[in-house]
Amino acid sequence: MELKKYKLGDIAEIIVSSIDKKSKEGEEPIKLCNFVNVYHNWAISTDMVQGFMNATTSEKNIERFSLKKGYVAFTKDSETRDDIGIPTYIADSLENTVLGYHCALVKPNEKILSGKYLNAFLHSNYIKKYFELNATGSGMRYTLSMDTLNNIPVLIPSLKIQKRIGGIFSDIDCKISLNRAINHNLEAMALKAVEVRHAA
Repeated sequence: MELKKYKLGDIAEIIVSSIDKKSKEGEEPIKLCNFVNVYHNWAISTDMVQGFMNATTSEKNIERFSLKKGYVAFTKDSETRDDIGIPTYIADSLENTVLGYHCALVKPNEKILSGKYLNAFLHSNYIKKYFELNATGSGMRYTLSMDTLNNIPVLIPSLKIQKRIGGIFSDIDCKISLNRAINHNLEAMALKAVEVRHAA
């Protein structure tokens, strides 16, 4: 399998959000996909939006930072070097939903790069080590500069193979999420049974 090496900034647009969770008069109401949402999910989908924070922002920010299917978001800041640059795939185009502060949004050139593949690639130890070595700061806050983001080394096969690889990882994540939901329901049922027993 032939791999081509690119700098991410050459095959995608990367923008950094500064949209916070405050609501201001005169701005447009939106749902905010924040740091925690990005950090804890392999993918972001329509069914998650209801749980997102309510906030406001400008029409310009809505246009720039709206979450569209095929994009990738990742955390740009962290308290430690080895826990930075955690990515998530935007699985659906989310109406009136924007990316929040401390995160970066990647809009891939779809003729060259698959968002699903990029998400899987950004989870690799290869990129984790790149982020760790290039994070700047000290003490309580580390960050990834725009230069570091644009220069992320991306190794990509053909688009057909990228889509296959991205699909495999997405299927695995779906199974993990399903198992997690089943375990959660079983725990809830067990707790309910215990409560009924004590009440009897």
